[in-house]
Amino acid sequence: MPPERLFEIQIGFYATEEDAAQLTEGWTRLLDGRAVPYQLSVARQENSATTPLAEYYEDLPRQWRFGHPEADPGSRRTHQVRVGLLASRPQMDVLRDELTRVICPDPEHNSPCAVPWESGYTDSEESADTTDDLNQRYGHLL
Repeated sequence: MPPERLFEIQIGFYATEEDAAQLTEGWTRLLDGRAVPYQLSVARQENSATTPLAEYYEDLPRQWRFGHPEADPGSRRTHQVRVGLLASRPQMDVLRDELTRVICPDPEHNSPCAVPWESGYTDSEESADTTDDLNQRYGHLL
């Protein structure tokens, strides 16, 4: 089995508070059913790189408007869920795929998604700074 290390999965999405709460419940249920230590948090304003989430995920509102050209976005705004976890790389890849299926159950559908989203991850092996950052945030999972 490959060695475990710290990862952070990030999923940015453009949604209402109600949608964000429902998605967070779904992600929590999914993670609770796995044998992987994790910490889930939802960022609503800024990401850790001091770039506003709306700027970091600037394409998400455009994707929503593309699918709803005449509609008012109402209370929709950009959110980001962050999942820190202790896992092997293959485990993280599977979890990341499963987490994105909560927001988009059918990856083969015609675009855009009902809730536009984007995902990425940070690996503690990327650099010494990344290792320090993830250890600071998620070291309690070790």
